[in-house]
Amino acid sequence: MKRFSPHVLLLVGLFLVGALIDAPAQTVKIHRVAMSGARISPYPAGTFPVSTGFRVVPKAMKVYLHADTNGAIIPVTSYNWTFVSVPAGSTAAIDTPTYASVRFIPDMVGQYIVKVEVNGGGFAQDTIIAATYIGLPTTGLSCNTCHPTVGPEFAKTKHATMFTRGISGQQEVEDYEGKTVGVYSKNCIKCHTTGWDQFANNGNFGYLAKQTGFDTLWYKPFTLVGGEYVIPHNDSTSVRDMNTNFPTVANVANIGCESCHGPGSAHAAAPGKATIGKSAEAGACMQCHDAPNKHRIGSYWAASSHATMPLSKEEAGRTACWPCHNGAALVDYAKNPAKPDYTKTEIIESISCVACHDPHSDANPNQLRIMTLDKLANGYVPPAGVGGKGLLCMNCHKARVDGKLKVESQMRVFGDRFYAHYSPQADMFLGVNAYEYDLGITGIGTHQGLDDGCVTCHMATRVNGSSVHSNHEMKMTDANGKDIVTSCQTCHGKAVTSFHDIKAATDYDGNGKIEAVITEIDNMLDKLKSYLPKDASGEPITMKVDYAKDSASWKAHPEWYAGTWNYYFVKNDWSHGIHNTKYAAALLRASLGKMTGVDMLDQNMPNGFDLQQNYPNPFNPSTTIKFSVSRAADVNISVYSSAGELVATLANGNVVPGNYSAKWDATNVASGMYFYRMTATVNGVQTVNLTKKMMLVK
Repeated sequence: MKRFSPHVLLLVGLFLVGALIDAPAQTVKIHRVAMSGARISPYPAGTFPVSTGFRVVPKAMKVYLHADTNGAIIPVTSYNWTFVSVPAGSTAAIDTPTYASVRFIPDMVGQYIVKVEVNGGGFAQDTIIAATYIGLPTTGLSCNTCHPTVGPEFAKTKHATMFTRGISGQQEVEDYEGKTVGVYSKNCIKCHTTGWDQFANNGNFGYLAKQTGFDTLWYKPFTLVGGEYVIPHNDSTSVRDMNTNFPTVANVANIGCESCHGPGSAHAAAPGKATIGKSAEAGACMQCHDAPNKHRIGSYWAASSHATMPLSKEEAGRTACWPCHNGAALVDYAKNPAKPDYTKTEIIESISCVACHDPHSDANPNQLRIMTLDKLANGYVPPAGVGGKGLLCMNCHKARVDGKLKVESQMRVFGDRFYAHYSPQADMFLGVNAYEYDLGITGIGTHQGLDDGCVTCHMATRVNGSSVHSNHEMKMTDANGKDIVTSCQTCHGKAVTSFHDIKAATDYDGNGKIEAVITEIDNMLDKLKSYLPKDASGEPITMKVDYAKDSASWKAHPEWYAGTWNYYFVKNDWSHGIHNTKYAAALLRASLGKMTGVDMLDQNMPNGFDLQQNYPNPFNPSTTIKFSVSRAADVNISVYSSAGELVATLANGNVVPGNYSAKWDATNVASGMYFYRMTATVNGVQTVNLTKKMMLVK
């Protein structure tokens, strides 16, 4: 056995001690957890233990915290939660302090500093401020005192009068077609007022209504039917009674500022951002919009890619990826699209509710932030009246560069990520910004007549139990993998139960069958992919390192550049041609023609095979030969001398149906009579053999 000297052992020991000293601390962060009604249902009677997840919380109502150990150096196996400090007189205790997720109830107004320690030496702290509700009194200090422009705008929204409209029969009648009387239940109150917990003495509506007895009086004038009170339209009996006899209750009736920003007593005492809740995260909205049983729109959103950002969550902190990968940045963009101010932008890893909806303004339908799209990356301005509410979506779901310019610059210097990002849906929908080969197809479309563009299909009404809402998951398949074709049936008929039932207008891929749109487009995508050089993943090359392995071949095949761009333009639209079948098919057919060495002339679909007379004829030194193909075929266009010798092959490869042209440059050929022949082979059988003559005169 080999022995080491004491000096060696000492050096090793010092090295290990130094390594431990220099090692980074174990990673842990405290996340304040937003809690929705759906996540905690059923909850104890008399309470509504939801949470915004913000720093400012209501006194006497639950706070939820979680120790996030993503990126930890070693596996985390132990947790220890403690209070560093609490307000004087507080007896608050942390529930299950050795778990990753904990709860506590702040029993006093003031500041709570919470700490969590994990094995390996990591720890984190967070500060929670407990406060009470002040409401919107008619006299004295209120939110409107310091925010005089926001308050009047918010007052125009339905949120601001939700409770009073509910108990006066207005909400049901005015918000839903066909209603002649209002209905209202006690459960509605929890989300239609400012704060609700009958046992939490913090100025919330639920507590004050119970203490004053208003909770047993407001419904007395109305008839109970099936658990709901029937209220005649514009019956103001209960509203007048509340305003006259229960002023403290009236102060927190309706959905007020504190419903979303948290109780305001601390902020009123010490104005500043640290004493009020504000975030673009979804927690404030999810308190009510993810509540059982009828209000589960939040559950749809939580299951969406907007909420989870599965492919790009890490981009939320990269300013180069704003505003589309950070919901808070999208809010700042919406305020001034021409010159957004990102200097104080919060980093959130989702496109949350307030990213699309403005809680303070009712200027647009559904309180949407944006209903315009100034232009696409190539300068194209959408026609007036096209897109509707879907224009909001298009501000992010669009290509980042001018397609034509990108292809042309790529031919000069090959740059990485040679594709139209991952979401050129707006460009596809509008029929613009791909490489169009000067075909004049800009603006052709399939679904541009939809009133609200993207929204019409992706947010069709969805039923989940007793919840009926616009589909904020936005996927076109349900939880069982079944296609959501509700909107499709409006035009394509009730017989359509899946996207495969929607047939193409013609046989785009030329295989002799008119198939589903998605099949026709996918077949052409596969064919185009077969022509293009590929990387190790089997997909067409997009990175410089792969291009450099055979740059000579790229230079010999300039058609690869536009073909690659159009391949990804159609593929990364993710709709398999549904968004704009005409445009997708046109791009793929033209790209496939180029792979064979011919130019597509137009978007017409020929009825048969044809070979036209060249033009000009006689010619010097070049001429153009036009031909038509009605089935996908292996086409050969060749030129022969009068002696029958092969002079040139102008096209040789598989082409999909279309009208094409091939050019012959006879600069180095002698004058005389020449013949050109077109042969077309379908499924291995030659079905066409056409010959014409032409005259070269020099």
